[in-house]
Amino acid sequence: MRYLLQILGLSAALCGPIAQAAGRDAEGSTLSLPVQKMSVDLETGIVSRKGERGLCLETVSQAGPHKLVVRKNPGDDRPTVTVNGIEQDWIVAASGPARMGALRLARDGSLAALRTWKTGEKQTELLLDGQIAKSWSRNTAVKLLRYTTDAVLLLEKKAGHAWHLNRYPISPDARIMTEAETLVDFSSCEPGRMRIAGDVLWAQLDCGTSDTKGIHRIDLKTGAIGEPVLVSRQAELTKLPKSFELSGGQTVIDVSGTPAALRFFYAVSGLFLSQTGEVRACSSDAEGLQSWNQSYRLRALSSLYQETGADVFARLALKSMRLTLAGNDALQHRADAKGPQCGWSSTIYGTNPGERLSLMINQAMIANALTRSCRALGSLCPHDLAEEIAETNACLAGAYERDFDADRGLYRINTDIDFRFAGKLAPWNWQIAFAGVLDALPDTGLQERAQNMVRIFLSEWDRDEHGGLWRYWPTGYYLEKGLAAESLAEQRYEDTGHAGITLLTLSDFASGSSASISRAVRDRLDFLLTFGSEMPRDLDGHGPRGERWFPASGWSHYATPMFGDIYSSPVPGQTSADTLYAYAHLFDASDPFRLTIDIYSCDVSCTREKQLSFGSLQAFMSGNPFFRVSSETPAN
Repeated sequence: MRYLLQILGLSAALCGPIAQAAGRDAEGSTLSLPVQKMSVDLETGIVSRKGERGLCLETVSQAGPHKLVVRKNPGDDRPTVTVNGIEQDWIVAASGPARMGALRLARDGSLAALRTWKTGEKQTELLLDGQIAKSWSRNTAVKLLRYTTDAVLLLEKKAGHAWHLNRYPISPDARIMTEAETLVDFSSCEPGRMRIAGDVLWAQLDCGTSDTKGIHRIDLKTGAIGEPVLVSRQAELTKLPKSFELSGGQTVIDVSGTPAALRFFYAVSGLFLSQTGEVRACSSDAEGLQSWNQSYRLRALSSLYQETGADVFARLALKSMRLTLAGNDALQHRADAKGPQCGWSSTIYGTNPGERLSLMINQAMIANALTRSCRALGSLCPHDLAEEIAETNACLAGAYERDFDADRGLYRINTDIDFRFAGKLAPWNWQIAFAGVLDALPDTGLQERAQNMVRIFLSEWDRDEHGGLWRYWPTGYYLEKGLAAESLAEQRYEDTGHAGITLLTLSDFASGSSASISRAVRDRLDFLLTFGSEMPRDLDGHGPRGERWFPASGWSHYATPMFGDIYSSPVPGQTSADTLYAYAHLFDASDPFRLTIDIYSCDVSCTREKQLSFGSLQAFMSGNPFFRVSSETPAN
């Protein structure tokens, strides 16, 4: 009954303000994805796909006669996973303080998943029907491409090594073999989207030079990577409606146009074609999905609404906001004395079974996204929703007041939790993000505290010929640890990922967006971009290199021409939430909009069969082949 009331409340909340705001009629009530046979009722938030319906319907897939359905209800820690209508209880049991993902169904009805740990050894594990079949150390990246009854195909990369496509046979007694058959050694090539068709792997590859970036056809019998069948940085594998009547083979699109049009394309296609209907908004923050996924997607949606005025973005943003608030610990009866009643606790950071931690950074990421998105929606953010967000901010400020160190002018990590750094001064990304929560409150004392926290942060910066530098921890942390002042210079600088989190909020403060600070950040950004896609971890160019460190999120608030040019094409982590936000934030609706989509059919070679051209944002929104927003009633 509680979930039904939340759904009904969401429907009423979405319907009224959108249609009535500024005296306008709603532009459309349904977001449809024809290829995926999927639709979202924008008035109720209900997602429909292949005969299934739900507020947060994540996956519906078929393998032979077996059907996999993954869904969540508001505030769920873990999804409800069913195969042929039977709930797979092992998913919840196996999750614990770890992230579960990449669910794959085999034709015999068995299920595979990847489990990633954030604590302990931080290993990744392959689970087959709940049993650990294989494990990798923390320095190995793993992607599950295919699971069948006789083999598992995995993309693997050890730190400092190349990507490999490996095939692990499965024995008749359902045991995975320890030795893999390497089908493809990608060497210096970075793989993107892939598709397996028989003995052929179709892959988007970047092999380091302009004439090797594009779509490759790789014979899995040999694994040889030859010349691309289509050379283009923007080319990508896709699927289109049957109405396009293409000649067959693999469908590839090659997108070109003005920078604004390309940024919009990558932002919108990422938001609409993945996690369609904001289905992760039902999540609690047990796995960090609210703080590190939904917060960025919400910011992206509200930013695009602010630029375009298109109601579809506002409606999805409102659904996200309502569901996020419905998932807090108090409403889900999960709050305890160690965490705020109004917060979102996580399980992935705890060291004890069932332990929930409400880390200040997670709360700040969620709260700041809600606050800024409500502002961006303007009159479409209902009064009751704006009040609830303001009350949440005030509650969080009160809950963490005991952790404020007045002598240092900074916050400490809660001393009462079982956490490695309990009682220590919080890292800078925590401090600056929470300063954003304080600054949104009407209390002038808390606003001044927030501004002082920013001043302390900026006072600890170093500078070199490449711009500004800072460290992960405040100076006080190192001194309390026993380091001599002269030893501080030996401590490594902040990494690009946490720096992006800090910059996301720093730019909201006058001192953090001054000409000198902005120039120092932009100089640092341009220096980092000279390393290409294999970005160094640390701001000074040191540390291991990899695509995971490519600047996104708050770096877009200090964009340089070089950064803007790069974000007019696919970048590493193109569909990750923080990167989608960067695309959306960089989009300016007043800039020229021209977009061309060339459509190819590829077999031994690629043949261009159609070309679509859009001279305006409105033309793309109404005429693109990937999605449509209409007044049609979604099918059940």
